[in-house]
Amino acid sequence: MIDLDQYPIDNLSAAESLAFANACRAQYQQAGLCMLPGFIKPEALDALANEASSFSEKAFFCKSTHNAYLDDGNAKTADTAAENRQEQTVVGSVAYDYIPQNSGLKQLYQWDPLKDFIGHVLGKSPFYRFADPLGACSINVFIDGGEHGWHFDESEYTVTLMLQAPEVGGTFEYVPLIRGLKDEKKIVESVLDGDRQRVTELPFTAGTLLIFGGRQTLHRVTRVSGSRPRLVPVLCYAEEPDLVNSDRVRQLFWGRTVGTNNATSG
Repeated sequence: MIDLDQYPIDNLSAAESLAFANACRAQYQQAGLCMLPGFIKPEALDALANEASSFSEKAFFCKSTHNAYLDDGNAKTADTAAENRQEQTVVGSVAYDYIPQNSGLKQLYQWDPLKDFIGHVLGKSPFYRFADPLGACSINVFIDGGEHGWHFDESEYTVTLMLQAPEVGGTFEYVPLIRGLKDEKKIVESVLDGDRQRVTELPFTAGTLLIFGGRQTLHRVTRVSGSRPRLVPVLCYAEEPDLVNSDRVRQLFWGRTVGTNNATSG
């Protein structure tokens, strides 16, 4: 499924693979992201997108409002302060246990060289696949009206794979590496006010693998329009074995706290 001629990630003990992985790691450290367009071969991409489309009817949808920091805000500051401004998110997610064991996506996620490459880019060793039966590798589904408002991630990084872009919208926008700057709150407020000076649009095309440091970078997915959904699997990993989500997170994103009988984390 992977274009190993362009992205030789299959053997990090080989000089070519290690040199490529080191270059990706340097890019991630400098820019806060590593983007690999055309990571999936075209014929495999079609198969993966068709698979994901067939699972999308099992997505659980949540609609929420939140601030950019995904916390409760600060009652001691003004409503217009960065930490009190509300954004809207409407997104569905197909849980991992709804994805068949023989699917291409699950085979890709369970391939050790991919895990080891991502761990190297992130500088994480040891590195494990996430053990959660619902959230190990889920599929984000944005249908007409779906969006993900401006926010910083709670997790240090995310790994996503674009399988299908929508007809209109669904653009990944970000303001890189502003967390912790002296004028961070002013920057956030200006972005929420519509200031585009610092905003970058990521060319997140179908077949692209993205390793993204979302805790340090403000980002969003713009509103989707049209009949074709935006399909983006989220590949989750951990620095310790057997880690899982809390029941609160499972209930929020998948509407339940336990997996089905055929659940497997791989």
